[in-house]
Amino acid sequence: MVTPVLPHQNNVQQIGYKLLSMLNFKGKRGEEVARTLISACLWNDSVESKSRAYGVSPQTVRNYVEEQGVEVIEKLLEQVR
Repeated sequence: MVTPVLPHQNNVQQIGYKLLSMLNFKGKRGEEVARTLISACLWNDSVESKSRAYGVSPQTVRNYVEEQGVEVIEKLLEQVR
């Protein structure tokens, strides 16, 4: 069985910090929501399990994404361009 090579943890952390600086969810829990989403994506984990690590409920993450997700992603894409 071939195991895929995982990126070095320092590289993943650097990517996470860069993405965190680019995501801008408004509100009291915005930073925790962004950290939860980035962490879940980078480590291929569920939002539910990562949300506990950042002290935010999965429902709060879903609410932020529903309310502000399109706006935040459009701004992120504009920054990348």
